[in-house]
Amino acid sequence: MMRRILTIWLVAIAASLGWFLQGDAGTGVVREQPLLAEGLPIDRLHEVEIEYRDGRTMRLERTGNRWKQTVPFAVGVDSYSVRQLATTAAALRGLQGLELSDSEDSRIESLGLGSPTARITWRWDAGARSLALGNRTLAGKAWIALDGDDHAWLVDSSLHARLFDIDPRLWRDGALFPDAGVETRSVGIEAGGQRLVLVREPEGWMMEEPVRTRADAASIEDWLARLSRARALGYLYDQPDDLVRFGLEPPVATIELRGRMDSDRTVMLLGDPLGVGSPDRYGMVVGSPSVLRISEDVQQALVPSAGMLVDPTGTSVIREDVARVEIRREGKGSDFVLERDFDAWKLTPEDMDSMPIPRMAVDGFLAQMTEARASEIAFTDYPAQLQEALVILYGFDGLPLDTIRIIREPNGGRWALENGDDVLRVFSVEFSPLINVAQFVNDAGPQR
Repeated sequence: MMRRILTIWLVAIAASLGWFLQGDAGTGVVREQPLLAEGLPIDRLHEVEIEYRDGRTMRLERTGNRWKQTVPFAVGVDSYSVRQLATTAAALRGLQGLELSDSEDSRIESLGLGSPTARITWRWDAGARSLALGNRTLAGKAWIALDGDDHAWLVDSSLHARLFDIDPRLWRDGALFPDAGVETRSVGIEAGGQRLVLVREPEGWMMEEPVRTRADAASIEDWLARLSRARALGYLYDQPDDLVRFGLEPPVATIELRGRMDSDRTVMLLGDPLGVGSPDRYGMVVGSPSVLRISEDVQQALVPSAGMLVDPTGTSVIREDVARVEIRREGKGSDFVLERDFDAWKLTPEDMDSMPIPRMAVDGFLAQMTEARASEIAFTDYPAQLQEALVILYGFDGLPLDTIRIIREPNGGRWALENGDDVLRVFSVEFSPLINVAQFVNDAGPQR
């Protein structure tokens, strides 16, 4: 009796397999082979489109080496995640099963291929390839059909898992300013009622607001590098109806970067904290309607102090370009002139004859004016009453290169340099610039 029952079960299983796994001529031939015999040209793909059964569509497009979701809305996508869709599909091996052209509609529907759960299409320069994804079966298998093919394939369900088991928001690239760097031409930041504007000009970076002054190229490039690495902690909400509740309308801060072209523009909004006691804030990149979670560290990178981006040196003049220096004390000491004499220097006090002076002393003084970096930056009206000296630098053509004003706090306090931009580059008490004749005559170099 038991043998008879076992025989019946074996016949039933064989019949089921024969029905699901028919060959081209209905012979029941079963063979495992690559689903995509020619694979996919992964490095040449420029578009991926996914159409879901429920009517949703997602389109991913590549520009250069960067991928971006363009439908249903624009948002950056992680290139690795897009690549994994293609490599997973290319690695599928399956059993050529049901012949769709000879099958009843009910059979096709039972496989989920009459109305596929999803259809994914890859496009490249010379072609395209689409897969229709059907239902999953037991033992980690699923049904798939190639567009233009008349067979259903029973394959590993790894591609289904990527499309249905992973939240597509996890595919997204959290980079906030991926293009920040050498192509950036201007920066605008508004926060706390203050505005910071930086512009890259042919001669270098300039700060336009809060004042027009020289900006520190090294500091700006370092900041832009950190900005290019800044990432959101996550995507919280897509296409919210109301931005006010996130503090994004109006925003707490706005950060805008522009590139060479007018279209190369990225604007980010920074909003309210996520909750009481949380240092994280809401954020959004304009043009991508997703509310982001921004960490405290990233917030600090997004809104830098204006002072840290100012050129901390007294002038943009290079000391090797200086041929003559006038130092005017205006009632606080004797005026005098320093002038190159071939490879040496001479000093001419007011109403006195010239005298040779050690080159080392002049080099030290010029280094103080052109190379020393301030420890602090102050935006303030120039305190004329604290001025100690006026330094005018001339080039080899006899024309003035720049004028530097030297001030000092009362009671022997700190020193500062200013060259007409209402920005004080503040130095320590030990800075002690060489502005007296005796300091040159006695070969007293600058204290360090």
